[in-house]
Amino acid sequence: MVDDANSGAIYTERYVAFIDILGFSDVVRQSTFFPWRVASLISILEQMADPQQYLLDGLLLEADSFKAQSFSDCIVMSENASPGGLLHLLGALTVTSVKLLAKGIFTRGGIAKGLLHHTDKVVFGPAMIEAYRLESTTAKYPRILVDKATHVDYKSPTYTHAGANYSELPAFRFDNDGPPFLDILAPLRLPTADGFEEDIPLIREEIQRSLDEAIYEPKHFEKVRWLAIYWNELALSIGARTVDFPQLDHLNPKKT
Repeated sequence: MVDDANSGAIYTERYVAFIDILGFSDVVRQSTFFPWRVASLISILEQMADPQQYLLDGLLLEADSFKAQSFSDCIVMSENASPGGLLHLLGALTVTSVKLLAKGIFTRGGIAKGLLHHTDKVVFGPAMIEAYRLESTTAKYPRILVDKATHVDYKSPTYTHAGANYSELPAFRFDNDGPPFLDILAPLRLPTADGFEEDIPLIREEIQRSLDEAIYEPKHFEKVRWLAIYWNELALSIGARTVDFPQLDHLNPKKT
């Protein structure tokens, strides 16, 4: 809670994630022709709000006042600013992002720590503004960025101790332009990839389809290309099929 009595009645300190569902308008626009896509989206978003569905290494991640809502093309998740809260929130974001990706639905977002008011009906606060800023002005690609305060907590001994029972924790990676982002593909690197085996070929297929369709739209192609490179790095490490990039025929003459 904050020190100011009036503000303290409104806000608590929480981790919050603001997620944009990329291409949401197209999913809705095509829903009459491909109803299965929007049905899959609805199913995943409905399951998202259940804090009991997020597992890591077969163990249930314990929520700490977990709240999740979706409206239009946005998802908001938040949790108390505790080690367990951060661990659960990152797990929830990872699972949701992977399941959406397997349906050809990409996400971009930001995670921030700060003051937030989040009930079943209302969410706002300085932390929400920062998470939205990261998503809207910095993320650029289909990735979920994290602010400095959250990243510092993640690296702390307290966080490490909170995840001591797990052999693998939700992870961050640094990108070429600097900021740390949530490594949503991390669970697929596990030897068993429990719960994600069927998603691996589907993710590759959806990224390939999107990349092939984006060659006529440079701005969109840049985003999907980033995702394809991210996927290919994972695929090479686990022996999965990589995404094929467009080739110029005159630079790739047919073998005789």
